[in-house]
Amino acid sequence: MGKQVDLHIYNAKILDVFNQKFEDTDLWIDHNSIYFRGQSQDLTTKNNFDAQGKYIVPGLIDAHLHIESSLLAPSELAKLELKHGITRIFADPHEIGSVSGVSGLFYMIEEARNTPLHIHYMLPSSVPATSFEHAGAVLHADALKAFYGFPEINGLAEVMDFPAVEKGDPDMLQKIKDAQNAGHHADGHGSGLSRQQLAVYRAVGIDTDHESTSGTEALERIQAGMKVFIREGTVERDEKAILPVVHKNNQSYFSFCTDDKSAIDIEKEGSIDNNVRLAIDAGIPAERAFTMASYNAAIAQHIDNVGALTDGFVADLVVTNDPTHFQAEKIMTNGQWVADLASQVLTFTSPAINTTLSLSDLKLPLRSDKAHVINIEPQHITTKHTVESVQRDADGNFSADENYAKIVVAERYHDLGHGLGIIHGFNLKEGAIASTIAHDSHNMIIAGVDDKAMIIAYDRLKRMGGGLILVDKNGFTRELPLEIAGLMSNRPYDEVIKKQKALRTAFASISENITFDPFLTLSFMALPVIPSLKITDQGLFDVDQFKFIDINPA
Repeated sequence: MGKQVDLHIYNAKILDVFNQKFEDTDLWIDHNSIYFRGQSQDLTTKNNFDAQGKYIVPGLIDAHLHIESSLLAPSELAKLELKHGITRIFADPHEIGSVSGVSGLFYMIEEARNTPLHIHYMLPSSVPATSFEHAGAVLHADALKAFYGFPEINGLAEVMDFPAVEKGDPDMLQKIKDAQNAGHHADGHGSGLSRQQLAVYRAVGIDTDHESTSGTEALERIQAGMKVFIREGTVERDEKAILPVVHKNNQSYFSFCTDDKSAIDIEKEGSIDNNVRLAIDAGIPAERAFTMASYNAAIAQHIDNVGALTDGFVADLVVTNDPTHFQAEKIMTNGQWVADLASQVLTFTSPAINTTLSLSDLKLPLRSDKAHVINIEPQHITTKHTVESVQRDADGNFSADENYAKIVVAERYHDLGHGLGIIHGFNLKEGAIASTIAHDSHNMIIAGVDDKAMIIAYDRLKRMGGGLILVDKNGFTRELPLEIAGLMSNRPYDEVIKKQKALRTAFASISENITFDPFLTLSFMALPVIPSLKITDQGLFDVDQFKFIDINPA
C-alpha cells in the first residue's frame, strides 16, 4: 500500500514555474507541503479536491512592504491580502520601530502570529533614518541582533542610509554582517543612486532594490547583480515604466512589491494581484507574470522551497478561473484552505504625543517674495525643488494661498521643536490636513492654508494620540484615530477603509483637481533620504546637497 497524504487536488491546470507553462496534472499535499506533483496509482488520500479544470498558481508574494502604510494591524491587513491571493509578505517594521523601538518590533511579531498569512519581517536598518530628524527610538546593531532568534525574521530591511555604507559606519556595517551571519541577507534602498554607487552596496552584500523608477534604473541594478522588486503602491507607481525592459532572458531578476499601499487601494485594485494584471496587460505572458510574483520573490528573499507547486515546496496556492484576468477564488496556505478569518487585534501601549505648537510658531518670515518651495510630484514620493514668488503679509511673513500651503513638522516625542516650509501641489482652498505618519521618524506633520485650522488639527491629533485628520474653514474635522503608535488602527479593515474614504471625500471638498492620496503623499514630505526638497522637525532639507537650507534664497 502506498503512502497516504492529506489532500489530492486533481482536474487542474497547474503552473510549472520552472518551465513557464500550465500543465494538466495533480498535486498531493501532506501536512504543510506538496508531497508529489503528478498522477499516481500508489498514493492514497484522506480528502480530494476537484478543481473542475481551473488554474492553480503559487500563492503570490509581496517582496517588500510596510504594513503600517495600510493603517491596519498585521492580522487585519492579512485578511485583506489573503482575499487577493497573497499568501506571503516581507515587511519592514521600520515605522513602528522609529516610534517605539524594540517594543514595537515585539508587537509586530506577536500580532503576525494571529493569521495564516506568512509574514516575514526584515529588521529596520535605519532608526533613525538619518541624523537630520528626531525619531522616537534608536536601534543600533546590538539591539537588533537578538531578533534573529525569531523564525519570523528574514534579514535586514532596506538599507536607506547610503552615506553610512559608503563611509563604512561601523554600526551600519555590523547590522549587515549580523544579518549575513544569521544566514540571511540585506535589502537595498537605492533611490537616485548611480551605477557606480550601486557597487558600494554590492561590496557589502546588499543584493535587492525596490527604488527603480524607470527601465534604465532597473537594468542598472540587474547589471550590478541585484534583484529588482518592481513597485506599484499608492504613491509610487513604477511598474508601467519598468515592464518594457522585462524579457525572457532577464525575468528571473524581477519580482513585485507594493512598498506603501493603503487599505482603501488594496480593496479597490488589489495588492500583488494588481501587479500581475498590469504585467499581463503590458504583454508579459501570464506564466511569466505569476512566476515573478511567486518563485522569483522567494528566491530574491533567500527563502527555500517556496513559490513553486512541486515536490517539497510549501503548499501555498491560489485557484483561479482565468489567469489572464486573475481573481483569487480559493486560497491555501501551509496546506490548509483559508476560510473566513476572525481574530482580535492585539493591544499596544503607544507613547504619548509630547509636542507644543502655537499660532506664533507658524509665522514664517521671508526677506523677499522669493522662497524655496517643495513641489509635490503626483504618484511619486520624490519632490521638485524650486525657488518661486509667494505671497507675504504686511509683516513680511509668508501668506498661504491656493497655490502655496504652509507645512510644518513638529517633533512628537520630546518636544524638541519644529520645522516650517512652503509646499505646492495640495491645491488647498481652505483648512488643513495633518497626520502622525511622517516617514521615517513619524513626527506630527501638518499642511494648510489657515493657521488656526492647523492648530486645531495639532490639538486634536495630540488629544487622540495620533492618526489622520482634516479641518475645514469652519473648524469641523474628519478624523481616523490610529491607536497603535499613531500609525495603525486597532479596528477591522472594513471600518478603517470606510473612514479613509470619508477623509478622501472631505479632502475633495477643500481642494481642487487632486488625483493622488493626499495623506500618504503628505507622509513622505518629511523623508530626507528621497530627493529633492523635504521638511523635517529640524528644518528644510535639500536632499541633493544633503544639508539643511534657509527658506530664503541666498
